[in-house]
Amino acid sequence: MNALLLLMGGTGERFGGAKPKQFLTIDYAGELVPLFEITARKLLRTLPIDIVIFVSPKNTAGNAIVNPVIEKLNAEFPERKMKYAAAGLTRYGSFCNGLAALAKFSKIERLIVHDANRPYLSGEYLERVNKHLSYLSADMPAFIPVVPVVDSVVRLDGKNVMLYENRQELKRVQTPQLLHYVTFNAHFDRAMERGQIAMDFTDEGSLCLSLGMRVGSFDGDIENVKITFQNDLVKEKL
Repeated sequence: MNALLLLMGGTGERFGGAKPKQFLTIDYAGELVPLFEITARKLLRTLPIDIVIFVSPKNTAGNAIVNPVIEKLNAEFPERKMKYAAAGLTRYGSFCNGLAALAKFSKIERLIVHDANRPYLSGEYLERVNKHLSYLSADMPAFIPVVPVVDSVVRLDGKNVMLYENRQELKRVQTPQLLHYVTFNAHFDRAMERGQIAMDFTDEGSLCLSLGMRVGSFDGDIENVKITFQNDLVKEKL
């Protein structure tokens, strides 16, 4: 079985507004829905997903928005199992809470981790995601989508430029990130038992590398922008 962790624990401070951006109500296909529901629907309609864990802030506003969406999606996709999990204080904390929720399910083979605030998911891009999902194995246990770095990149010491990085060797990382679930869990559990896990990671690829796992890459999509600021939200692209 394939599982999806949909991470939506951000507070939206940089975006501004009365509520986190993942809960913004958007006119989508003639219906007013929260942004995270748009992302979830695109993934559910395109990828072979059996289980979805919605990792959301544990507060009254979050529960009031998330639970009705889960009920609606359960009715529309009755063959999928869906569950809520409380977000952590960081992205890594949210990922770990999602893993804990997944531990209650059996026979999971592959894990998809996606940021709910990346709703610009084209069919062509999701085809690449699906293809690499099928490539996951014990020998190739992780894939991350990457896109080119188009600007010059410098390394600073304070405000002084120390060197220009070779941008041909650099890529920007996106989601969904893909994990061979059993292989990842084996590495993760061993590291936890030895006390070798750091307290924070920015994404699953960096976590997998720290565990000594091989991490592959595939072409991302420059349109797959993570909505961070208000200018990032272009409703016509949804």
